[in-house]
Amino acid sequence: MIQINKWLYNPHFPSESQSQRLTNYFIAIYCIALISPFFSLLQKSMVLYFLVFLVFIAFKRGVKLIEVKIFILLLFVYFLIFFQNILYSGMSYASLYIPLKIFYIPYLIYRILGMRFLLYLQQVIFVSAIYTFPLWLMQSLFPAFDAFLQSLIVQVLPYSWSVVPRSLLFYTAAWGEGVFNTTLGIYRNSGVFHEPGAYGVFLILSIVTNTWFSKKLYSRRNLFLILVLLTTLSTTAYIVLFIVVLSDLITKKINPALKIVSVMLFLFGAIQVYQLGDFLQEKVNTQLEDQIQAAEMNVGKTEAKSGRFYAFFTSLQLFAEHPVFGRGIAYSSSEKASGEMHKEGSFAYGITGIMSNYGIIFALLFVVSFYTGMRSVGSVSELPGLMQGIIFIAVNLSILTQVFILTVPFVFLFIVGYLNEQKEINWVKKNIVFDE
Repeated sequence: MIQINKWLYNPHFPSESQSQRLTNYFIAIYCIALISPFFSLLQKSMVLYFLVFLVFIAFKRGVKLIEVKIFILLLFVYFLIFFQNILYSGMSYASLYIPLKIFYIPYLIYRILGMRFLLYLQQVIFVSAIYTFPLWLMQSLFPAFDAFLQSLIVQVLPYSWSVVPRSLLFYTAAWGEGVFNTTLGIYRNSGVFHEPGAYGVFLILSIVTNTWFSKKLYSRRNLFLILVLLTTLSTTAYIVLFIVVLSDLITKKINPALKIVSVMLFLFGAIQVYQLGDFLQEKVNTQLEDQIQAAEMNVGKTEAKSGRFYAFFTSLQLFAEHPVFGRGIAYSSSEKASGEMHKEGSFAYGITGIMSNYGIIFALLFVVSFYTGMRSVGSVSELPGLMQGIIFIAVNLSILTQVFILTVPFVFLFIVGYLNEQKEINWVKKNIVFDE
């Protein structure tokens, strides 16, 4: 039995050597690096090198490089890309490696690490939160320190995208209207990610992962992660956190009268915060109105347009037009009105992005497998089934407004559900115990 009983712990497994543990940490760190747009100029090379590295590690550790279910999955995605290319006259080099990048890399990680990947990933995010939090605090409280970081960052990464924050790579020293809260007079905390909303998504994932394995929502580690999440001032992160806490209150086994009072007080307090915060109700209403109008006018066809609600509604529109095979897995077969895009493919904002890019058949497979994967990992926690279902909704809500649903951590959960191997879950239940 493995006891993980320290607040700042290192996942340890008897079968792992020191070199294996370092390799596992490297894999988790690399997955975070692949998410960062600050590495965007190196993405193709980074993905290729990472894939070769994973194949080598898998071969060395004697795990399966391919199996029937993954082969069928990759074949189906290649078929969709090929069909889209034929229908919409789009051929590109990216069509060859997009399925490997999105689906095969998480599969190899699953075969190499199993569920341990989530522990290593959580550890990387947790450690980054520990050291970036005081940096953010000093930047917020001391103008001289803020000026120092902003001068240093120009030397480290001397390019930017308008008001998008620049990065020191190990910490994002954010400035600009998009990450400044005028009411509080502070910059929102982006941690190591490119913006606070992105940081909020992965803090939520870490809180959920820790809840699964520690079997409790309010562990010391989670309380710290919640504190850091609050510094992001992320609208989506706040709403998702509200849902997760509410699910805990609803499913908690306490006196019914006390439960009702607790839920009512929490709802009242949450509504007051939502109405008062300029980054909550006011921001949601403003963005919703502007971006719905932009989606209705299809402004993305003639000019650059982005936005979470805009991408959501244009994804629905694109899905209605191409419901079976989708459109836009590769950029060469996409169109401007499909939401935000980059040079290799259309960004997928949550499940609606999967629907518009891949079509209804694959979207159903993804949703079912993603749900199965989350419930499989969540079964370790012994949390109530209702709370597990609400957590699934909450996590999907967090990535509905961000472009991370096809990044390694979330596709990893899809792979877990797609392969649906009970033996891995049984191993986790038997060997991992948190005692915080």
